[in-house]
Amino acid sequence: MAAPPSPPSARADALRRPLRLVVVVVVLAALTLAAFAAVTLRLQLEPNVASLLPERGDAAALRRYVRGFGGGDLGVVMVKGDDPDENAAVAAEIARALAARPTVQRAADRIDVSRSLDPWVAFRHADARVRERLAAALSPEGMRERLAETRAMLLAPGGGAAAETIAADPLRLSQLVFESADIGSGVRTQADGAFASDDGKVHLVLVQPAGQALRGADARAFVADANAVLGPMRAAHPGLTLGLTGGHAIAAATEAMLTRDLAISGSLSMLLASVVFALLFRRLRALAAVMPPLVLGTLWTAGLATALPGGLSAIAVAFMSVVVGVGVDTGVHVYAALLEARREGLDPEAAGRAARARTARAVLIAAVTAGAAFGALALSDINALRQLGLLCAAGEVLTAIAIVLVTPAVGAWLERGTPPIEAPARWPDVLYRLTRTRGRALALAGLAALPIAAVALGASPPLAEAIVAIRPAELEPLKVQQEIFEAFGGRRGQWVVLVADGDQERARARGDRIAERLASMKDDVEAVDALTALAPAAPTQAERFAARDALDLPAKADELERALRDTGFAPERFSSVLDGMRAPPRQEVALSDLERGPASILLSRYLGADGGEALVALYVRPRETGSVERIERALREEDPRAMLTGYSRLEASLRETLAHDMPRIALVAGALVLLALSASLRSARDIALAALVVASEISLVLLLIRVLGIPLHAYDALVIPVLLGITVDEGMFLLHRAREIEAAGGGDGVIREMLRREGPAIAATALTTAAGFSALAFCGFDGLRDLGRVGALGSAVGLVVALLVVPAGLRLWPRAHGRA
Repeated sequence: MAAPPSPPSARADALRRPLRLVVVVVVLAALTLAAFAAVTLRLQLEPNVASLLPERGDAAALRRYVRGFGGGDLGVVMVKGDDPDENAAVAAEIARALAARPTVQRAADRIDVSRSLDPWVAFRHADARVRERLAAALSPEGMRERLAETRAMLLAPGGGAAAETIAADPLRLSQLVFESADIGSGVRTQADGAFASDDGKVHLVLVQPAGQALRGADARAFVADANAVLGPMRAAHPGLTLGLTGGHAIAAATEAMLTRDLAISGSLSMLLASVVFALLFRRLRALAAVMPPLVLGTLWTAGLATALPGGLSAIAVAFMSVVVGVGVDTGVHVYAALLEARREGLDPEAAGRAARARTARAVLIAAVTAGAAFGALALSDINALRQLGLLCAAGEVLTAIAIVLVTPAVGAWLERGTPPIEAPARWPDVLYRLTRTRGRALALAGLAALPIAAVALGASPPLAEAIVAIRPAELEPLKVQQEIFEAFGGRRGQWVVLVADGDQERARARGDRIAERLASMKDDVEAVDALTALAPAAPTQAERFAARDALDLPAKADELERALRDTGFAPERFSSVLDGMRAPPRQEVALSDLERGPASILLSRYLGADGGEALVALYVRPRETGSVERIERALREEDPRAMLTGYSRLEASLRETLAHDMPRIALVAGALVLLALSASLRSARDIALAALVVASEISLVLLLIRVLGIPLHAYDALVIPVLLGITVDEGMFLLHRAREIEAAGGGDGVIREMLRREGPAIAATALTTAAGFSALAFCGFDGLRDLGRVGALGSAVGLVVALLVVPAGLRLWPRAHGRA
């Protein structure tokens, strides 16, 4: 007998179900392929530290400096060894070899330091204090004193070598200009013009690369060319240490480090999360249902990262580890619901639908809550943190959606056989006994309140130095830079004065005036390094020539002639000097003149451009901390539009940014979490307990950061408010389970049953999140390591606090219809 025909609605549902599945699969595949193509072809890493800097205060000026000067920064090759002659020969050979490479515009191991300028033209380089010395040297007494010194020099052994130079400048005025100047060019050279330390054990080669340091392809090409030269040199001179630094080298090394960090942290987070999931969930096949959609969601998020202008910053690289670690949470709850439905007797397909129906709302609310907390980082003044927040927010929601869509269907196929017998873990019973009485519960509640009180009384950890989180100490070009710094006797604390103007000549003139003002502050300023020492602006030169002409040199020519005769010189041997004095030449130096000479390689140190404006940089080294206020005041008086910045001033700016950002981000994250709790729990008791969990957890994390000595700076401190959204899940799911059990009858077994049924699941979610953060501990970037340590600590602490505080709260605050 034939079976009765199926009802039309059943047949229609049967036809629509595969069609819906096909549509979902096609859409997911299309999105995944598009994301994979975008990540493969377009994902860029941003080696520029500007993305790690705040957009306000001194740091805003530093951002302009990095943008304007970072792209064309000089490369520097260090040659270090015990033999000065070998060092000099190798440096010269490296300079010649580099100059022939296609990615190098210029390379030099020395510059011309002959200073063979007409003494009357040299006035164009004389700053205010030097002009005073020149005026004194041109007085009748001054002339005779300097000529006597000149005569003594000529009569000394070997003095004849200077005869030609002295014939052109018997008063040695050029020497006064260039050796007594208070403003230097930032070039440390020896007598022969070599860039070398005084003992000759370190020689430098300055290199002007082609292209921009902040363009990855240009930086990598230059470093490849430099290594092609340095490799054979290292083999030929094994006793020497050769190192490369500068903007291009730092950018290339940073990009390589970020690529490594992204690959290692992403892969390791996936591996660690899988191991923790398998050990705690005790259902290895579940990985096949959870990990593929997790990878899909992460890949979709990476696809979004390709749209970031400028590329993915150093801190935002953490998004992959965070998304993987936190994203596993959804899979744990969905698959646990699937197994529970199978044990209830539902067939695999029905169990999959039931798992989706039972968990979709809770896990999506949890994902949105975590995403909202991450999204609060969009309020930060630091672009890298905004990127991290937005990517993690998108990743949390996208991975949750992928898991809710895919995991039940895959899990139903994997769980076609006999459902596994539930094997309850034993450790939840231990936790149950800790809160078995009201006295014990009250003691635990008091312990949970202690960290909150300690933080309120000022026990929070102090802020650490943030520079290491911006410029990783282990980056090889930065190590070379430090070696150069030590060899040439410098010290930390250099500032940058930045002048921006629509007209370059006007900007240079402003820079010249600032340099002279700061150079005159000898009690506060140790050194000023400015372009004016090489090429003053046209208005500055005109002013200096006017000061020269005010000395009335023609009237002093006869006096010089008499002084020459009185000190034993034959005046006719100095006719060219006397003629020049009676008709002083006015020869101005232009940038084009500098660009044609050996010193052209230094121009990129002083001149840049940003936002359509010309930038001029001056480098200032203050004497002591107390000089800061006086230097700032002098700068405001001389040029209120000039900007004072530098890495040495960044700490204060980062602290200001943290003080500005932390309250806003914490307030927004807290409000969003509270709204999510209200929408999810809908019970004053449950909301209060969940809020106590996160407050106690955050306070305890702050105390542990202090005890463990984890550096707390702007990049990991601002992630602490985000833990509100990440770790609230544990308490929320415990309370959800307790409410279900209470609705079924309540009684004293609520706490035991809640811990037994939900404890393993939240342990898996919290520890997989901690595993994801822990993967960042293997990154080369200091800021990422610190961020990972804080995130892992917060996830683990949040689990412990939730497992203790929620049962204690239920014991102390039972529902009206029964004791819990």
